[in-house]
Amino acid sequence: MSEDEEAFYNQAQTGSSSVSQNAPTDGPSPHLSKSAMKRAARQARVEALRPQKRALEKARRKERAQQLAQGYAAGTLTAEEKAIVENRKAMEKARKSSKRKAGEGKLDFWGGGVVVDLGFDKLMTDQEITSMTSQLGYLYSANRTAAKPFASILHTSFSSIASPRLWEKMSKSAWTRWINCSWWAEDVGELAKVMRDGKAIDSSTEESEKEVDDNDVPENHLSGPRLPPRLTKEHKLVYLSADAEEELSTLAEDEVYIIGGIVDRNRYKNLCQEKAQKLGIRTARLPIDTYIAHLPTRKVLTVNQVFSILVEYVTRQNWSEAFNAAIPPRKFEPGRKKRKGKDGSAIDEGDTKGQEGIEEDDHQEVDEKAELDPFANEIKLEEEELVNA
Repeated sequence: MSEDEEAFYNQAQTGSSSVSQNAPTDGPSPHLSKSAMKRAARQARVEALRPQKRALEKARRKERAQQLAQGYAAGTLTAEEKAIVENRKAMEKARKSSKRKAGEGKLDFWGGGVVVDLGFDKLMTDQEITSMTSQLGYLYSANRTAAKPFASILHTSFSSIASPRLWEKMSKSAWTRWINCSWWAEDVGELAKVMRDGKAIDSSTEESEKEVDDNDVPENHLSGPRLPPRLTKEHKLVYLSADAEEELSTLAEDEVYIIGGIVDRNRYKNLCQEKAQKLGIRTARLPIDTYIAHLPTRKVLTVNQVFSILVEYVTRQNWSEAFNAAIPPRKFEPGRKKRKGKDGSAIDEGDTKGQEGIEEDDHQEVDEKAELDPFANEIKLEEEELVNA
């Protein structure tokens, strides 16, 4: 641990008590349990220390980037470190190319779309909400740097009323400036009705062409039930579910693929499948069994992993290559150690969040890319602060 880090953590230890003592309070709520009050106090300390922690992390990243750059120029890096630098360069090149093409109107968009169904706010814990915030950031970053990005990504059930905790968490992510992303307060059932009945306003109509001031209140950026750009009533909805009987053989540009936006540690069986069936939406699953012979970990993937598989397939038109590119290699390693969870179920060693959580290695990967994607590092820090508090 460096001297700066040691000084920070010493300050955190001595400062946390003063934070608690000086924090304004009206006294403990009679409706909160003792453990709930402890969690609230811990969260208050985390919030108070966050600016200092981020400043320390920013300095550490800058120092690390300089070391890697010098080592790369001198040829003294390990193979792993060299791969990190080259991956950074490739990401930066792709980001600049994507930005340039977007400015010139030359981006080669995939005609289909993706919907993230965020109508599960009440079913997730606070930590799972934080993980979902991270996953949405990873998803956006993957589409932004893709060689052939999806033309439209729609997030449904997103508002201060429909998903209050996620809405609050996402307020720090600058989601109002995410390109090729649309946000609805309405749920996916309303989208199904719109697509079926054809009563929505297409984004191509003059009525939908309005400028939105970035300084406006966030609610002004909710566009439902107006269809997003490049998404029409002729598109067909497909809800992706690991429990579906139909297996996808390919992706079609006249289809919109719905991803269930939930981190639930596999508590809710058949949740997305049953929801889609009630709404009359076709369901299908990714061809994991067909193209991956050995997946010793789970087959339930995170939201960003599912999206990465889709966008990789769009580029490569090959499921095997898409899976290998999107799923971390460690998941293919046989003989992984397992530990028992609180409920007695087996959990892979290193999987800190159960069946649908963000992996520790995923966080490390984002940390190494942070200089190219500042938002990715920001959400990583929020995740770690809550877990380690």
